[in-house]
Amino acid sequence: MRFVMRHSRSKWIATTCLLGAIVVLSACEAGGGSGSVGQTGTGQSSPAITPGPNALKVVTTTTVFADIVQEVGGARVAATSIVPAGVGPEDYEPRPDDARKLGDAALIVSNGVGLDDFLDRLLASAGGGHPRLVLGDGIPAITIDGEANPHFWLDPTLVAQYYVPAIVGKLSELDPGGKQAYEANGAAYDHQLAALDADLKARIDQIPVANRKLVTFHDAFPYFARHYGFELVGVVIENVGQDPSAADLAALVDKVKAAHVKAVFSEAQFSPKLSQTLAEEAGVTQVVTTLYNDALGPAPADTYLGLMRWNVDQIVQALR
Repeated sequence: MRFVMRHSRSKWIATTCLLGAIVVLSACEAGGGSGSVGQTGTGQSSPAITPGPNALKVVTTTTVFADIVQEVGGARVAATSIVPAGVGPEDYEPRPDDARKLGDAALIVSNGVGLDDFLDRLLASAGGGHPRLVLGDGIPAITIDGEANPHFWLDPTLVAQYYVPAIVGKLSELDPGGKQAYEANGAAYDHQLAALDADLKARIDQIPVANRKLVTFHDAFPYFARHYGFELVGVVIENVGQDPSAADLAALVDKVKAAHVKAVFSEAQFSPKLSQTLAEEAGVTQVVTTLYNDALGPAPADTYLGLMRWNVDQIVQALR
């Protein structure tokens, strides 16, 4: 799957104009606040954590990363997301008010590996020299058709092994006085991730091995599938924002029929129409349209831990 959107010329022109506006707005409002915190599901900090008055302002590309950063940062950090809840980063177009979040950010956190390339365009236009943390740097990637897949966080052991230490290290570098707190928060979050992983494995054990086959809307689940023992049968779209051809859809229908899958899984951020069409053509009666991966959703999927539990509950219910 290719994770960079293919834009039309008109869309490119509109984006260029918009980024120009962002530069002007950033220059005018670089000293402005980054918005309120404490609201779940909007890219704001966890409701269980109230950042202090002098909290380090961290801007992440997605709500998933904002939640993880907030858990590690605790009250010493106020994490917000550029991309709002329920919206994917692959096809995100920056908005003028995004400049307000970048203006006084002490740290900008992204995933990299092609997931959130819009940030490079935004920063280049805004001319910022902010400290950055790219969470995907150094993680061994699964490659599909020669391209590295960026969805590491759907395996919680990778979050514990790579994301958490990287966040602890960067926050400690920027705020040495909080190093002990960040390390303690990171250790506590690691325990939560281990408990999450054990819980998910126990739930997935309810699915007969022969039924552990996934057909998803886009290619977000290779790390999840590898870790939890699923076979990836196929994806509805190879490129976010580009519908499959009739020939591609027909070939996928044949694969789904041959694999005898029990359900087709779509994601809440995308229209379910193509997934429903695939299911109808392949004779699959179950279509799950409420998975989350690139962005948090409403409760109980409004935290990273909740998102993972929600997804597994939906998958287990459909496949067992």
